[in-house]
Amino acid sequence: MNLLFLSVGLIAATAVAVAVWLFLRLRKMRAPHRPARDGQGFPPAAPVSGTQVSDFEMLAIDQFLYDKVCRYMTEHKPFLVDSFSLQDLANALYTNRVYLSKTINHYSGKNFRQFLNYYRVMYAMDLFRNNMSLRVSELAELSGFHSPTSFFQSFKKVMGEAPSEWCARVREKYRRKR
Repeated sequence: MNLLFLSVGLIAATAVAVAVWLFLRLRKMRAPHRPARDGQGFPPAAPVSGTQVSDFEMLAIDQFLYDKVCRYMTEHKPFLVDSFSLQDLANALYTNRVYLSKTINHYSGKNFRQFLNYYRVMYAMDLFRNNMSLRVSELAELSGFHSPTSFFQSFKKVMGEAPSEWCARVREKYRRKR
């Protein structure tokens, strides 16, 4: 039994080491230096030089970034700030905004706004479970939405029902348990 745990631990440690190695290798290849910018703020076009990265390596690095995004969203809860943007997230994770957007789109199947609103809706649901006296408008404000209308639309898209219906259902379920 101990041998099984040791084997699983060794495999997990190896996987993490490979992911970090790939991430560092790609980072070196992608930005060996910062090119000068032209008058419009764009770097000059230049041919890509250096070692080619395989598709497998790119997928591993993309998955690593997506996992990092999800961990950041869960731990830091930046979605609670209604003005939080894709650029803010890219800055926090030290990555490129376009690359980050494509990674989120690929792995979540959502654009950045939908991805952000998903976290906001999940947070609002947790808030309500902890305090069932909150009104829908309060949930919207506390979970980072600009307005109750955008909260309603996002909630309905994520959960398939209106927030007031969901709240009533959860309240009823709680009453039955007591």
